[in-house]
Amino acid sequence: MEAAQKEQLIFAAQKSLRIKQRKNFSESRCLNLSAEILTVDSGLKPTFLFDYSLAKAEQIQKYVQEIQKTGLLSQDLHILSIEDNVLIINLNKTIRHLEKVLQENEVPIIDVSMHRASPGLAETRVTKQVKGQVDLILQHLKFQDVQRGKSESGFVSVSEIFSSEWNLCTLFGFLLGFPVSYWFDFNKSFENCLSMTELRVFSVSAFCPRVTENLKHRMYSFSVPEILLLDLQSNIETWNRDLQSDFNKQSAFSELSISTETVCLPAVTL
Repeated sequence: MEAAQKEQLIFAAQKSLRIKQRKNFSESRCLNLSAEILTVDSGLKPTFLFDYSLAKAEQIQKYVQEIQKTGLLSQDLHILSIEDNVLIINLNKTIRHLEKVLQENEVPIIDVSMHRASPGLAETRVTKQVKGQVDLILQHLKFQDVQRGKSESGFVSVSEIFSSEWNLCTLFGFLLGFPVSYWFDFNKSFENCLSMTELRVFSVSAFCPRVTENLKHRMYSFSVPEILLLDLQSNIETWNRDLQSDFNKQSAFSELSISTETVCLPAVTL
Protein backbone atom coordinates (compact mmCIF):
# COMPACT_ATOMS: atom_id res chain seq x y z
CA MET A 1 0.00 0.00 0.00
CA GLU A 2 1.21 3.50 -0.83
CA ALA A 3 1.93 5.69 2.20
CA ALA A 4 -0.36 8.43 0.85
CA GLN A 5 -3.38 6.12 0.63
CA LYS A 6 -2.64 4.72 4.08
CA GLU A 7 -2.70 8.24 5.51
CA GLN A 8 -5.97 8.92 3.68
CA LEU A 9 -7.61 5.84 5.21
CA ILE A 10 -6.51 6.81 8.70
CA PHE A 11 -7.65 10.41 8.24
CA ALA A 12 -11.04 9.32 6.87
CA ALA A 13 -11.85 7.32 10.00
CA GLN A 14 -10.53 9.89 12.46
CA LYS A 15 -12.33 12.71 10.67
CA SER A 16 -15.71 11.04 10.16
CA LEU A 17 -16.20 8.73 13.13
CA ARG A 18 -15.05 10.75 16.10
CA ILE A 19 -17.63 11.03 18.89
CA LYS A 20 -17.51 14.48 20.54
CA GLN A 21 -14.31 14.83 22.58
CA ARG A 22 -13.45 11.14 22.70
CA LYS A 23 -9.97 9.99 21.73
CA ASN A 24 -9.35 9.33 18.03
CA PHE A 25 -9.09 5.83 16.61
CA SER A 26 -5.55 4.44 16.58
CA GLU A 27 -3.88 3.97 13.21
CA SER A 28 -4.16 0.18 13.45
CA ARG A 29 -7.86 0.43 14.28
CA CYS A 30 -8.46 2.72 11.31
CA LEU A 31 -6.70 0.34 8.94
CA ASN A 32 -8.46 -2.72 10.32
CA LEU A 33 -11.81 -1.01 9.75
CA SER A 34 -10.78 -0.27 6.16
CA ALA A 35 -10.03 -3.97 5.69
CA GLU A 36 -13.45 -4.88 7.14
CA ILE A 37 -15.17 -2.73 4.55
CA LEU A 38 -12.94 -4.02 1.76
CA THR A 39 -14.05 -7.55 2.69
CA VAL A 40 -17.65 -6.51 1.95
CA ASP A 41 -16.68 -4.55 -1.16
CA SER A 42 -14.80 -7.60 -2.50
CA GLY A 43 -17.81 -9.87 -2.03
CA LEU A 44 -16.15 -12.07 0.58
CA LYS A 45 -19.02 -11.43 2.96
CA PRO A 46 -22.35 -9.72 2.35
CA THR A 47 -22.44 -7.38 5.33
CA PHE A 48 -20.31 -5.88 8.08
CA LEU A 49 -21.88 -4.98 11.44
CA PHE A 50 -20.22 -1.73 12.51
CA ASP A 51 -19.13 -2.14 16.13
CA TYR A 52 -16.12 0.15 16.31
CA SER A 53 -17.81 3.10 18.00
CA LEU A 54 -21.20 4.70 18.72
CA ALA A 55 -21.16 6.50 15.37
CA LYS A 56 -24.59 6.89 13.76
CA ALA A 57 -25.62 5.90 10.24
CA GLU A 58 -25.01 9.41 8.82
CA GLN A 59 -21.44 9.46 10.17
CA ILE A 60 -20.72 6.03 8.75
CA GLN A 61 -22.18 7.11 5.42
CA LYS A 62 -19.74 10.04 5.32
CA TYR A 63 -16.90 7.74 6.33
CA VAL A 64 -17.59 5.23 3.53
CA GLN A 65 -17.81 8.12 1.05
CA GLU A 66 -14.38 9.31 2.23
CA ILE A 67 -13.01 5.77 1.81
CA GLN A 68 -14.38 5.71 -1.75
CA LYS A 69 -12.36 8.83 -2.56
CA THR A 70 -9.14 6.95 -1.79
CA GLY A 71 -9.84 4.46 -4.60
CA LEU A 72 -9.94 1.48 -2.22
CA LEU A 73 -13.53 0.48 -3.03
CA SER A 74 -15.20 -0.58 -6.28
CA GLN A 75 -18.84 -0.95 -5.11
CA ASP A 76 -21.48 1.61 -4.12
CA LEU A 77 -22.19 0.27 -0.66
CA HIS A 78 -25.36 0.72 1.39
CA ILE A 79 -25.79 1.68 5.03
CA LEU A 80 -28.66 -0.09 6.83
CA SER A 81 -29.76 0.99 10.29
CA ILE A 82 -31.63 -1.59 12.40
CA GLU A 83 -32.60 -0.04 15.72
CA ASP A 84 -29.26 1.17 17.16
CA ASN A 85 -27.18 -1.11 14.92
CA VAL A 86 -25.54 -0.06 11.66
CA LEU A 87 -24.57 -2.45 8.89
CA ILE A 88 -22.44 -1.73 5.83
CA ILE A 89 -23.89 -3.77 2.99
CA ASN A 90 -22.87 -4.96 -0.44
CA LEU A 91 -26.40 -4.90 -1.89
CA ASN A 92 -25.76 -7.21 -4.83
CA LYS A 93 -24.02 -9.82 -2.67
CA THR A 94 -26.56 -9.60 0.16
CA ILE A 95 -29.59 -9.84 -2.09
CA ARG A 96 -28.19 -12.92 -3.85
CA HIS A 97 -27.24 -14.45 -0.52
CA LEU A 98 -30.66 -13.95 1.10
CA GLU A 99 -32.48 -15.17 -2.01
CA LYS A 100 -30.41 -18.35 -1.95
CA VAL A 101 -31.01 -18.82 1.78
CA LEU A 102 -34.79 -18.54 1.38
CA GLN A 103 -34.96 -20.74 -1.71
CA GLU A 104 -32.74 -23.54 -0.43
CA ASN A 105 -33.20 -23.31 3.35
CA GLU A 106 -29.43 -22.96 3.54
CA VAL A 107 -28.88 -21.49 7.00
CA PRO A 108 -29.97 -23.75 9.89
CA ILE A 109 -31.35 -22.01 12.97
CA ILE A 110 -30.10 -23.28 16.34
CA ASP A 111 -32.45 -22.82 19.30
CA VAL A 112 -30.41 -21.81 22.36
CA SER A 113 -33.29 -20.60 24.53
CA MET A 114 -32.53 -20.53 28.25
CA HIS A 115 -35.17 -23.13 29.13
CA ARG A 116 -33.48 -25.82 26.99
CA ALA A 117 -31.17 -28.41 28.51
CA SER A 118 -28.93 -28.15 25.44
CA PRO A 119 -28.91 -26.45 22.00
CA GLY A 120 -31.03 -28.01 19.25
CA LEU A 121 -32.32 -27.26 15.77
CA ALA A 122 -35.25 -24.84 15.87
CA GLU A 123 -38.83 -25.99 15.41
CA THR A 124 -40.59 -25.48 12.07
CA ARG A 125 -42.67 -22.71 13.65
CA VAL A 126 -39.54 -20.72 14.45
CA THR A 127 -37.97 -21.37 11.05
CA LYS A 128 -41.07 -20.10 9.21
CA GLN A 129 -41.22 -17.02 11.41
CA VAL A 130 -37.57 -16.14 10.82
CA LYS A 131 -37.81 -16.78 7.07
CA GLY A 132 -40.70 -14.31 6.91
CA GLN A 133 -38.58 -11.70 8.68
CA VAL A 134 -35.60 -12.34 6.41
CA ASP A 135 -37.88 -11.92 3.40
CA LEU A 136 -39.03 -8.50 4.70
CA ILE A 137 -35.42 -7.37 4.89
CA LEU A 138 -34.72 -8.83 1.44
CA GLN A 139 -37.62 -6.87 -0.10
CA HIS A 140 -36.41 -3.71 1.63
CA LEU A 141 -32.90 -4.18 0.23
CA LYS A 142 -34.26 -4.86 -3.27
CA PHE A 143 -36.14 -1.58 -3.13
CA GLN A 144 -32.97 0.22 -2.01
CA ASP A 145 -31.11 -1.39 -4.92
CA VAL A 146 -33.68 -0.02 -7.37
CA GLN A 147 -33.42 3.43 -5.79
CA ARG A 148 -29.64 3.29 -5.92
CA GLY A 149 -29.84 2.67 -9.65
CA LYS A 150 -31.36 6.12 -9.98
CA SER A 151 -28.46 7.78 -8.13
CA GLU A 152 -25.08 8.90 -9.38
CA SER A 153 -22.15 6.49 -9.11
CA GLY A 154 -20.23 6.94 -5.88
CA PHE A 155 -23.31 7.65 -3.78
CA VAL A 156 -23.56 5.73 -0.50
CA SER A 157 -27.25 5.16 0.23
CA VAL A 158 -28.80 4.91 3.71
CA SER A 159 -32.04 3.33 4.93
CA GLU A 160 -33.66 2.15 8.14
CA ILE A 161 -35.84 -0.85 9.03
CA PHE A 162 -36.87 -2.46 12.32
CA SER A 163 -39.58 -4.51 14.02
CA SER A 164 -39.84 -5.17 17.76
CA GLU A 165 -40.76 -8.78 16.88
CA TRP A 166 -37.32 -9.48 15.42
CA ASN A 167 -34.58 -11.40 17.18
CA LEU A 168 -31.65 -9.34 15.89
CA CYS A 169 -29.10 -11.98 16.89
CA THR A 170 -30.78 -14.41 14.49
CA LEU A 171 -31.20 -11.94 11.64
CA PHE A 172 -27.62 -10.72 11.91
CA GLY A 173 -26.48 -14.33 11.55
CA PHE A 174 -28.21 -14.38 8.16
CA LEU A 175 -27.05 -10.91 7.08
CA LEU A 176 -23.42 -11.50 8.07
CA GLY A 177 -23.24 -14.65 5.99
CA PHE A 178 -22.74 -17.24 8.72
CA PRO A 179 -23.55 -20.87 7.85
CA VAL A 180 -25.68 -21.17 11.02
CA SER A 181 -27.65 -18.71 13.11
CA TYR A 182 -28.67 -18.74 16.78
CA TRP A 183 -32.22 -18.10 18.02
CA PHE A 184 -33.70 -17.76 21.49
CA ASP A 185 -37.15 -16.82 22.74
CA PHE A 186 -36.45 -13.28 23.94
CA ASN A 187 -40.04 -12.92 25.14
CA LYS A 188 -39.06 -15.29 27.96
CA SER A 189 -35.40 -14.45 28.47
CA PHE A 190 -32.40 -12.90 26.73
CA GLU A 191 -30.16 -15.52 28.36
CA ASN A 192 -29.14 -18.69 26.50
CA CYS A 193 -28.27 -22.32 27.28
CA LEU A 194 -24.69 -22.18 25.95
CA SER A 195 -23.03 -21.90 29.35
CA MET A 196 -20.39 -24.66 29.70
CA THR A 197 -21.44 -26.07 26.32
CA GLU A 198 -18.66 -27.23 24.00
CA LEU A 199 -18.56 -24.94 20.98
CA ARG A 200 -16.56 -25.40 17.81
CA VAL A 201 -15.32 -21.93 16.86
CA PHE A 202 -14.46 -21.28 13.21
CA SER A 203 -12.18 -18.37 12.30
CA VAL A 204 -11.41 -17.15 8.78
CA SER A 205 -8.55 -14.79 8.02
CA ALA A 206 -6.40 -13.59 5.13
CA PHE A 207 -3.70 -11.08 4.32
CA CYS A 208 -4.88 -7.74 2.97
CA PRO A 209 -1.89 -6.16 1.19
CA ARG A 210 -4.00 -3.25 -0.07
CA VAL A 211 -4.38 -2.07 3.55
CA THR A 212 -1.70 -3.68 5.74
CA GLU A 213 1.43 -5.47 4.63
CA ASN A 214 2.15 -8.18 7.19
CA LEU A 215 -0.95 -8.62 9.34
CA LYS A 216 -3.74 -11.09 8.73
CA HIS A 217 -7.28 -9.73 8.84
CA ARG A 218 -10.01 -11.84 10.43
CA MET A 219 -13.08 -11.90 8.19
CA TYR A 220 -15.33 -14.38 9.98
CA SER A 221 -15.69 -15.84 13.43
CA PHE A 222 -18.66 -18.00 14.41
CA SER A 223 -19.43 -21.02 16.55
CA VAL A 224 -21.40 -24.26 16.31
CA PRO A 225 -22.31 -26.43 19.31
CA GLU A 226 -20.25 -29.63 19.17
CA ILE A 227 -23.39 -31.66 19.84
CA LEU A 228 -24.83 -30.47 16.50
CA LEU A 229 -21.66 -30.48 14.44
CA LEU A 230 -22.40 -33.69 12.54
CA ASP A 231 -25.95 -32.53 11.76
CA LEU A 232 -24.61 -29.27 10.34
CA GLN A 233 -21.48 -30.60 8.63
CA SER A 234 -23.00 -30.41 5.15
CA ASN A 235 -24.02 -26.75 5.62
CA ILE A 236 -20.57 -25.81 6.86
CA GLU A 237 -18.86 -27.61 3.98
CA THR A 238 -21.10 -25.85 1.44
CA TRP A 239 -20.36 -22.49 3.08
CA ASN A 240 -16.65 -23.29 2.97
CA ARG A 241 -16.74 -24.14 -0.75
CA ASP A 242 -18.69 -20.98 -1.55
CA LEU A 243 -16.18 -18.87 0.40
CA GLN A 244 -13.26 -20.50 -1.41
CA SER A 245 -14.97 -19.79 -4.74
CA ASP A 246 -15.58 -16.13 -3.86
CA PHE A 247 -12.01 -15.80 -2.64
CA ASN A 248 -10.63 -17.02 -5.95
CA LYS A 249 -12.63 -14.35 -7.80
CA GLN A 250 -11.03 -11.38 -6.03
CA SER A 251 -7.53 -9.95 -5.66
CA ALA A 252 -7.73 -7.68 -2.59
CA PHE A 253 -6.97 -10.50 -0.13
CA SER A 254 -4.49 -13.38 -0.23
CA GLU A 255 -3.66 -16.62 1.63
CA LEU A 256 -7.06 -17.60 2.97
CA SER A 257 -6.87 -19.50 6.26
CA ILE A 258 -9.69 -21.33 8.08
CA SER A 259 -9.00 -22.59 11.59
CA THR A 260 -11.08 -24.19 14.35
CA GLU A 261 -10.87 -24.63 18.09
CA THR A 262 -13.17 -26.02 20.75
CA VAL A 263 -14.09 -23.80 23.71
CA CYS A 264 -16.29 -24.21 26.76
CA LEU A 265 -17.17 -20.96 28.51
CA PRO A 266 -19.11 -20.14 31.70
CA ALA A 267 -21.14 -17.56 29.78
CA VAL A 268 -21.67 -16.84 26.08
CA THR A 269 -22.97 -13.48 24.87
CA LEU A 270 -24.83 -13.48 21.56
